Amino acid sequence: MSERTLEILEHQKQREVEAANRKASSADHAEGTWFLQQPFAGTGMSNTRLALGEIFNFSVSVAALDPAPGDLVLDLGAGSCWVSDWLNRLLVDTVSLDIAGDMLRIGQQRLGAGAKLTTGDFESLPFPDGVFDGAICISALHHVPDISRALREIRRVLKKDAGAVFSEPGLGHASQAQSKTEMEELGVLERDIIVTELMDECRDAGFEFVSVHPYLFPPLAYDHELWRSIQQVTQPSTIFSLKTLWQAMVEMTRYGSANRRLAWARLASTIPLLGRVYSGKGARSDRQTRSSPAEKPVRPPDALLCWQSLLTLRHAVEAHPVVVAQAGKRQPDSRRPGILKGQITVSEPIWQVEAGASFRVQVKVENVGDTLWLAEPTSYGGFVTLGAKLLDTENLLIAQDYGRALLGADLAPGETTIVELTLNAPAEPGEYRVKLDMVDECVAWFEHVGSEAVVVPLTVSLSQ
Repeated sequence: MSERTLEILEHQKQREVEAANRKASSADHAEGTWFLQQPFAGTGMSNTRLALGEIFNFSVSVAALDPAPGDLVLDLGAGSCWVSDWLNRLLVDTVSLDIAGDMLRIGQQRLGAGAKLTTGDFESLPFPDGVFDGAICISALHHVPDISRALREIRRVLKKDAGAVFSEPGLGHASQAQSKTEMEELGVLERDIIVTELMDECRDAGFEFVSVHPYLFPPLAYDHELWRSIQQVTQPSTIFSLKTLWQAMVEMTRYGSANRRLAWARLASTIPLLGRVYSGKGARSDRQTRSSPAEKPVRPPDALLCWQSLLTLRHAVEAHPVVVAQAGKRQPDSRRPGILKGQITVSEPIWQVEAGASFRVQVKVENVGDTLWLAEPTSYGGFVTLGAKLLDTENLLIAQDYGRALLGADLAPGETTIVELTLNAPAEPGEYRVKLDMVDECVAWFEHVGSEAVVVPLTVSLSQ
């Protein structure tokens, strides 16, 4: 990079700092109080649609990043730190970084004395290698002069299996009236983020897996006539299947221009109408479109609806790309589980105890899912225990939390361990049942997500 180019980038960066500080300086006025209540509408900002857009943006971005409680996430371009604030409420720890110190002072008011705030530059992050479990950047990357350099820095500070999400304005952003005004009045850099270019740059920066998530806001709406048309779409013929359409749509959202070209080619070859539209050709002759008896082409209305759906998807991605860049493959664990499934084995088919007595049982448990069961207790859950519920003879619940037992160590998929559970017998003699199930604490009982619990009869006799 030439010295002149570096000077231009540095000058642009300084203008961004000045623009952000000018925005922060308005916090003493009515319109500035919005920074303290962002994203909600209120004093200084009563645009409900804008507020809902911010909330939707946060939801889509965080769902795409999929952080776990206890993760340390870098909030890039944090500004007033509202994203950090909301992540903290989801039990995610944050470090908030912004190039403008004045904006972070507003964030300090919002987050309190214990907040981790850093004035810094995307292109030269002031952190050691591999310290963050994730990074989130909402509507800030398009202000960065050298995006490629910034992405390399972000990759550097992430752990080997961590991910970053970038939710940015796409095609047409820089030409919008508000963008033009802000460039003139504030001197900020406004640009379109081209989704294919950003995905390519993420790969070049060292991210192994890159994907894009469609962003549909405001939500789609169908009038009565169009919805009736959608309902009447017929079963696809042999020349076209929903599986083919779905595979093509998935390929369109994955990294790699070759995959996207293949997806469009597949659609063009399998749907006659799409082939004509995509190729730019007019209607073909009867002889060209005549099919064999074994091939019944899709009715044009059905194909047209498919085509419109694909266009809607593509336009949504191009207008507002939400790109997730993953440094490496992430192993599911009980803080962020995949398949939670356990196999529980008890040695005694019936338990017999005296009323009010304490008794111990040994249970063999096997992890037959795909998720690492963490054993160490935390205040926010995400660790696995053996749980017991007390039932009557009709399997109606008497006590939800009848007993718990910790695992001795983390249990990987395919591994087995013995768990000792201590329970107290009911004070009233009679027949009961004890349901044993694994529990991902503060997340889910395994039975609720498809695993099989074990029910053991319990006979409680009068104490001698």
